[in-house]
Amino acid sequence: MDNNLAISDEGQALDAIKRFLEGEKLDGELKLDGWPKLRVRLVGEKFDGTITPTVMKSFIELQNLVYRSYAIAQYGTDDTRKLSKAERDELEIEVKVEEGSSIFEVDFQDVLLKFATKAAEQMTPEMIAVTVLGLGVLWVGKTSYAAYLNNRREIRQAESKTEEQREMLQGIERLSRQETERLKIIDKMMIRQPALAQVGREAYDTQTEMLRGFASADEATVGDVTVTADTASELITNARRKTVEKRLDDYYRILRVDSSNPDEFRVKVRKNKGTLEFEAVVEDSFLNAEMKDVLQYAEWERTVVLLRINAKVLDASIKQAVILGVERAEPPEAE
Repeated sequence: MDNNLAISDEGQALDAIKRFLEGEKLDGELKLDGWPKLRVRLVGEKFDGTITPTVMKSFIELQNLVYRSYAIAQYGTDDTRKLSKAERDELEIEVKVEEGSSIFEVDFQDVLLKFATKAAEQMTPEMIAVTVLGLGVLWVGKTSYAAYLNNRREIRQAESKTEEQREMLQGIERLSRQETERLKIIDKMMIRQPALAQVGREAYDTQTEMLRGFASADEATVGDVTVTADTASELITNARRKTVEKRLDDYYRILRVDSSNPDEFRVKVRKNKGTLEFEAVVEDSFLNAEMKDVLQYAEWERTVVLLRINAKVLDASIKQAVILGVERAEPPEAE
């Protein structure tokens, strides 16, 4: 009987992660079969079996994400200076360009298997499997990319000043029911594994820089999601200035609710575990009656809520925070 943990697509990877989160033991040696791969198709005069410096920079950002992820998992820091030349060589990705076309493909299977081999001295086989699958999902998973585009669309719609800008963003499809359920698994995974949560934040920034490079094409298709140059340019607007965007999704307590301004709903939150406190805004376009009730109830009853928060951070200071989602939930018990 074959006891290998065989993974050939994102659905199988997330199913294995879900089973682990639910307490099921993942037995068998991890086997990756054709997953994960990143496939990008660029359309434009400059893209015919060639790659431009701008697009090349996008893939360099992806390579740096691999290095930072390894440094986080192995050394507890995102400082890639910790990596030896041998480690860098083993983790180097290859970008293949299909002859006579504008299709670029990166196969991460070998890189992740090398990561698993090097991590064997520090992690159990089960933790190696979950970490490797988590990295694949965060680096190039369809759900991760779709969630990123939706997150940027929501933020830019809130920031946009004209109807023309808002209409341009309507082309980004909202998450399907399947993607929404898969995103919940990813969120739980990152809450359970702090190292993967940090990788998730790094991946978010990398996706911004990659999209910036792809905006030089008339049209870019990543996986099965297509974005025009104009839409890509709109999505990355304000994504990076002097501040850095970070997701602060976690369990929070609501310290104060301020609904005096009819155009926005402002709350002061404190992280459930820790001392981090800051003010956050929920724009009217995102706030429905149920979300408002959950926030108000959490303040009155001093209960904990799960918040999806997008923040702009300068060094260690939170300059702006926008709440994109609210759920009534119980935090996981300390392990």
